[in-house]
Amino acid sequence: MVNPQKPLISFTFDDFPRSALLEGGAILKRYGLTGTYYVSLGLAGQDSPSGPLFLIEDLKTLFEQKHELGCHTFSHCESWQTEASVFEDSVIENREALRNLFPDAKFESFSYPISMPRPGSKARIAPYFRSCRGAGQTFNRGTTDLNQLSAFFLEKSRHNIEVIKNLIYQNHLARGWLILATHDISENPSPFGCTPEFFDEIVRYAVRTGVEIKPVTEALNTLQIQGCETVQPRPYVVSECDTTAEITRKQPLVSILIPAYNAQEWIADTLHSALAQTWERIEIIVVDDGSTDRTVAIAQQFESNCVRVVTQKNQGAAAARNTAFALSRGDYIQWLDADDVLAPDKIARQMEAIGEHGSRKVLLSSEFGRFLYRQQRAEFIPTELWKDLSPVEWLLRKLGKNVYMQTATWLVSRELTEAAGLWDTRLLSDDDGEYFCRVLCASEGVRFVPGARVYYRAPGVAFGGSLSYIGASELKIRAHWISMQLHIDYLLSMEDSGRVRAACLKYLQTCFIYYYPEMNDIVKEVEQLATKLGGQIQAPKLSWKYAWMRPLMGWRLAKRSRVSLLRLKWRLKKSLDEMLFKFDGRLMPSRSSSKQD
Repeated sequence: MVNPQKPLISFTFDDFPRSALLEGGAILKRYGLTGTYYVSLGLAGQDSPSGPLFLIEDLKTLFEQKHELGCHTFSHCESWQTEASVFEDSVIENREALRNLFPDAKFESFSYPISMPRPGSKARIAPYFRSCRGAGQTFNRGTTDLNQLSAFFLEKSRHNIEVIKNLIYQNHLARGWLILATHDISENPSPFGCTPEFFDEIVRYAVRTGVEIKPVTEALNTLQIQGCETVQPRPYVVSECDTTAEITRKQPLVSILIPAYNAQEWIADTLHSALAQTWERIEIIVVDDGSTDRTVAIAQQFESNCVRVVTQKNQGAAAARNTAFALSRGDYIQWLDADDVLAPDKIARQMEAIGEHGSRKVLLSSEFGRFLYRQQRAEFIPTELWKDLSPVEWLLRKLGKNVYMQTATWLVSRELTEAAGLWDTRLLSDDDGEYFCRVLCASEGVRFVPGARVYYRAPGVAFGGSLSYIGASELKIRAHWISMQLHIDYLLSMEDSGRVRAACLKYLQTCFIYYYPEMNDIVKEVEQLATKLGGQIQAPKLSWKYAWMRPLMGWRLAKRSRVSLLRLKWRLKKSLDEMLFKFDGRLMPSRSSSKQD
């Protein structure tokens, strides 16, 4: 049974091209890791479709670096085409050749060359090894054939890094054993290999997920699977996200802070996107705000020294964010809601922009697109805020044009975060809008970074309990009014002019429908504030779709109908998108493959 306490990953190389050790081995070494190299000793020093193969002296280097040497037959026999007796003879010859070269060494694992094995060959060689590896293009979990372990060949991803990251993520969730395989590692790889940059990104992501990464035989020891004589394990457990010393010492630490409440459906996707960041040095802190579902249990599957999960009694999103920040160590802060997703290079792009600009008082923003279930259909629609702007210009456009930036678009230095103060726990809605007003006031301005992307699961009305959805909740409506007043105060504190007052009046008019006519106290306060600003507020107008209801039903019922119909519309859209999302999943191409080497 393959049922590890922690997910396992093994990196393996077939045929043993020299580049697999010189380039791939060097990458593994930077992360303190070792791999398994499957060798056909009869091919030493020869050229191959994967480039020049190993030299005998490379074997000594391999053993010195504590890699595992696995068997691949002596003459690289094609597994299906070769008769079982001939196949077995080639295995024996490879074992003898190794014994002659290195008397104390032996093969404990095997990889079938080129294709799937004949049943007779599989049965004949089973007694010689603790495990034999095939392809299968998936991970191992539960009842597993140790004489034909599954592996995923990196070239099958068509050099799409997200395919590999998703497989690592699925293996993490399943708590399985993923064996990754390739051949050469070079700047101009063969069709069976990959580039050093591609391989490095895979290794870095695997390390960041907090899994155990071991050569094949050490993984068998961890799984307590017997066979030949058991070797003493030399465990390596990934313990932190700060992966390679020289790079990480130079890089600022970015804290990704995630408040979560009843987010079991989304939290894994959110954490997956955080772990997938190409920026080397991150920490991830999840603060569960008293969830009553499986949010904590799912998040804890990702725990490592890189990912920390804490819980508190339900106090609201703002309080959870304050807790997360108090626990953070980062030089920069990335806020991320538990249902949203970061593009892999989101943080890296913004950090590069910081390097160009230099000042830690500059606030960085990014693109964001809205989606329901199908992330690939997210709509990125530019607004007047998708520009480099001064604090006054940014707030002026937000209020005057009724536009906004989503929470996760921002990347904020610790200095600015501390200057802004804590999140306001009174605000059950628009807490992020009010908070980032304060960040803006403390900043030198906004630097918009094109290409850095956030995927925003919205609108909130489609998901009911979303913090961003106000609906008919009186508590949220009153909190929104507090936030509005603070917005106006912040903008006026920076510039009290005709254009600013006009923008504030437009802001009041746009949002007046939230309070009119039910909340008489707030209606009066809005009218009084408008007078102070030198203007007047008009009774709000319903759109033509709902305006006909008002003469028949009155303002209150017409307004409630508007809210109810809007909720129904978006929930129908959500249900349809969820159905199409699941349908798309069924159409994903099969991971099985007969091609292996």
